[in-house]
Amino acid sequence: MKIGIFADIHGNFLAFEKIYLELKKETCDLYLFLGDVCGYYYRQDEVIDILLDIPHLAAIQGNHDALFLDSLADENKMRQYTKTYGRSFEVLKDKITPRHLAFLKGLPKEFYLKEEGIAAVHGSPWNPLQEYIYPDVPPDRFTGLPYKVVMLGHTHYRMDARFQGVRVINPGSAGQPRDGGWPAYARYDTRTQKLEIIPVHYPVHLLEEEIKKQNDHMP
Repeated sequence: MKIGIFADIHGNFLAFEKIYLELKKETCDLYLFLGDVCGYYYRQDEVIDILLDIPHLAAIQGNHDALFLDSLADENKMRQYTKTYGRSFEVLKDKITPRHLAFLKGLPKEFYLKEEGIAAVHGSPWNPLQEYIYPDVPPDRFTGLPYKVVMLGHTHYRMDARFQGVRVINPGSAGQPRDGGWPAYARYDTRTQKLEIIPVHYPVHLLEEEIKKQNDHMP
């Protein structure tokens, strides 16, 4: 099985559009999105439109996706998010359609390919939404996990590491990388176990213009 993996788009349609064009060339058996459509940037609805168009897509919920759904029902949470992270939630609230909302509400917190020994979460196997897994995590935390491979996002850092016999893969962020590189996605072959993480360039200056247009701040 050939899997295309991506995570943490955060409303950056300009970056994700470029990644989507590359993903379409991959002709994967499965496309795996590891969470966080929402937050930071403003074209979250357009990102969802692309996700809904991807065949053979398995998608899970990220912490910002859950925060957005919570904020819809709580004005105080909406204000606090805006104060901390910028106006992205307010923009999505004004633009969201029933189709987009149904997509976000339908995202599970975990996904498994049991026959391949693969688990997919946004954060960690123990805390699917919130915990950050970096290469310096204590290896013994993975002792006894019933998976060969854990695929995750959340940190916005690319990673391919092994802990107690468990391979941990993070494709990096498709919209807001924090490891000094470009947005990226990954390609994984379950037969050969070969992983490639592919950076994709996009017009960053256009995103900067979107931020200025919103008169927003970035954390």
